[in-house]
Amino acid sequence: MRVIAGDFKGRRLVSPKGSAVRPTADRVKEAIFSMIEAELPEAVCFDMFAGSGALGIEALSRGAGRVYFCENAGASIEALKHNLEACAVDGQRAVLLTRSWETAAAFMNEKCNLVFIDAPYNMCEYYSQILESLADGHVLEEDALIVIERRNSAGGYELPGGFSLIREKRYGSVGVDLIAYADTGVGNEQG
Repeated sequence: MRVIAGDFKGRRLVSPKGSAVRPTADRVKEAIFSMIEAELPEAVCFDMFAGSGALGIEALSRGAGRVYFCENAGASIEALKHNLEACAVDGQRAVLLTRSWETAAAFMNEKCNLVFIDAPYNMCEYYSQILESLADGHVLEEDALIVIERRNSAGGYELPGGFSLIREKRYGSVGVDLIAYADTGVGNEQG
């Protein structure tokens, strides 16, 4: 596993051993970043199921301003820390949230315009809930983009209000969905 392009191009990244982490294949990663390339300069990103950090580190390498990495598995956290050190990424550009995805948004101090959701494939049934948590957590900029990498054979998921599918790609057994967010104001009470 390596960084494909940008400042850290060619840097090797480590991944924890075992089947708990499924690194994104290079061709899928390249396809993801070609879809969002125009949004990357100075972007604030949220890598929700960071694992080794490959997607967030690729975003930093290609010009993102800051990435919030959410991960709560010990082996993945160690691999992520190693990879950030190997790429000499400082704490201003990489913020590590060592907690579950359900609580991470409460610890972000700014809104993001790009989100990567590369959850374990057995979590496909939670994608609607994950998207709702992003909207409810008020961490998404208006017009934020969300990239979901999922198993191609998984059943569909419903998009909550405010989210719309703008592109869908398939790469063998992997599916990539590009979703746009627009704050509808539903459920947001003014006090």
